[in-house]
Amino acid sequence: MTHPPNLWHLHVFREIIQRGSVTGAAAALGLTQPAASQALKGLNDHYSTALTARRKDRIAATKEGEILLARAAAALNLLAEGVREAAGPKANPAQMLRAMSARRLETLVSIVRHGGFSGAARAEGYAAPTVHRAAKDLEKALGVTLFESTSHGVRPTKQAHILALKAGLAFAELKQAAAEIAEATGHEAGGTVIGAMPLARAHLAPAAVAAFSAALPDHKVSIVEGAYEDLLIALRRGEADILVGALRENAALKDVVEEPLFNDPLSIVMRAGHPAANAQLDRETLSSFSWVAPRATSPLRRHFDALFEALNLPAPEDVIECNSLGAARVLLMNSDRLMLLSDEQIRYEKAANMLISRPHPVREVSRSIGLTMRRNWRPTAAQAALLAEIKRQAELKAV
Repeated sequence: MTHPPNLWHLHVFREIIQRGSVTGAAAALGLTQPAASQALKGLNDHYSTALTARRKDRIAATKEGEILLARAAAALNLLAEGVREAAGPKANPAQMLRAMSARRLETLVSIVRHGGFSGAARAEGYAAPTVHRAAKDLEKALGVTLFESTSHGVRPTKQAHILALKAGLAFAELKQAAAEIAEATGHEAGGTVIGAMPLARAHLAPAAVAAFSAALPDHKVSIVEGAYEDLLIALRRGEADILVGALRENAALKDVVEEPLFNDPLSIVMRAGHPAANAQLDRETLSSFSWVAPRATSPLRRHFDALFEALNLPAPEDVIECNSLGAARVLLMNSDRLMLLSDEQIRYEKAANMLISRPHPVREVSRSIGLTMRRNWRPTAAQAALLAEIKRQAELKAV
């Protein structure tokens, strides 16, 4: 099951449960009773389970139906927010659901993600006219401009970005519903996407996933890497579930929450046999070698700059900026360059005696390492177990 269910069917299902009857829901929504029954059947078929059962004189949700009811409410509320923000407060999201199909919204999400029609067509494997038609049909249903012509071609408008963001989060909720329904019926069909920052992907995330997957091998886990800014966008869109790594304390972002796991001390890292391996790391020593430094926007760069300020030294001139841990290791092992880095990030190189570390020469300096999640994210049981394993691995590191 790769696509979300019919969004209008979800609305009908919620109305059926609320009113306790198909007939009552049909009357409230201006449908025929057979049409409402068909909507319910469509959802039952989509999830391959019975979502309702008759109890006394009314229709109620089964255990699986209750799962879908909660997730569908969150998804439909997100879509309603997106419609009102994109089309204005007078828009009627419930009326628009029938024309705003999941497939059209998926196409919009892809267009925004890939920056245009051609990128979306290539990524989704659709013919370009199919993407254009779905986008224009959605634009017509909303009654707002979702795409505009620029000197670089047709681009999504601000309204398109708003709706795509909410739609992506709504689809993430429905994906969670499918996973939880599968769990309830004795199967595992869920997955987790972990955005791993440099320290986390060196050991913490892989170690946690290895231990977790040994117990729950059917839960699909993906570890993705990238610049923090890109991973944060993926998280906020619902494309990633959690981020693991150095915390940024983004107080301005109300839709994400951070959870510290441990403090990670920083050291001066160099190759084994380096001339400074046994020397005093004073001003003269530190100023006599070339350096590898993180890019300017990285939090680690602030600690790098602060090191030289604390020693009243000018910033080194011979610096290679490198935000790739793999590349940084090679640079360090094949030169006399130094780098301010975490011991955790060179765990295996230290064990193999390829790199060594010396304590920070000024004072103990550490970064807060932890989890970043969407504020309203509700993990499935399997995802909660994975989170617990990440925390367990973090506790082992902190001991």
